[in-house]
Amino acid sequence: MPIIVPLAIIRKDCNLTQERLARLSDRSQQLIGKLEQGKAKGIGFDTLEHLCKVTDRQTGDIIVYIPDDLKLLDDTLTSLAKKWHCSTEEIWSCLPYDLKRAYRRLNF
Repeated sequence: MPIIVPLAIIRKDCNLTQERLARLSDRSQQLIGKLEQGKAKGIGFDTLEHLCKVTDRQTGDIIVYIPDDLKLLDDTLTSLAKKWHCSTEEIWSCLPYDLKRAYRRLNF
């Protein structure tokens, strides 16, 4: 069950830099960067709670389920882009590396 953390999109919507979000959430800028790049192995409940408070978002906004079926990924990304008023490329950048790699293999 892949999930994404669209933190870069949320952060930009809140007009925050990585540094400011890190400071306000009492987290490191390195962690914020890893979450934004899909390189974090997970997200702690404490971190999730802090990010929700700082960005005024719900848990379901910060952690988003992506279907296991890679054939549905395009439709899912398009739907999320409409919901979040951003491009599919911005959401693509939030995907974990292994999911991007699997998707590319399927389509090439």
